[in-house]
Amino acid sequence: MNVVLLVLALLSTAAVDEFSVRWELQALYDEASQATLQFTSGSDVDLFHEVFCTPDWVYVDVGGTPHAWRDIRGTVVAALAAPRPASMTQIIREVSVRDGAAATIDQTIVRTIVDEEGRYGPPAASRTVVETTTFRDEWVMVEGRWRMKSRRQVTEPRLRVY
Repeated sequence: MNVVLLVLALLSTAAVDEFSVRWELQALYDEASQATLQFTSGSDVDLFHEVFCTPDWVYVDVGGTPHAWRDIRGTVVAALAAPRPASMTQIIREVSVRDGAAATIDQTIVRTIVDEEGRYGPPAASRTVVETTTFRDEWVMVEGRWRMKSRRQVTEPRLRVY
């Protein structure tokens, strides 16, 4: 009987820890999404990376190729010149807690475009493009704060156009 109670207590603690980690990480994703929409310069991008990511952070593209921050920073900064998204969300689908945390998320970016070429209907019409990409992020606790260690792109972006 005592063994059963011990197992139930351990399972209950693990569930509470997973719930609290999920809650903390979702708050970080919400903050990161809003911050991303407000970036105006390379220094904004650098400060964000310094606060939210580990120094050895790596991005793994959908083909499985890893990229260090120094290799993709220029692309991220160049993207600031593109039209600003209307919104961005990153919603956790699944989280696991073991030697840090791993979260599978859906990142959804909404943009309004003028479809000059007519790729999605009549030319020159205004369209809303919704792009959703799934990522698997690895998080570690550093000095009492969660920091992202890696981001792996799981799917190609899925587009919906309205």
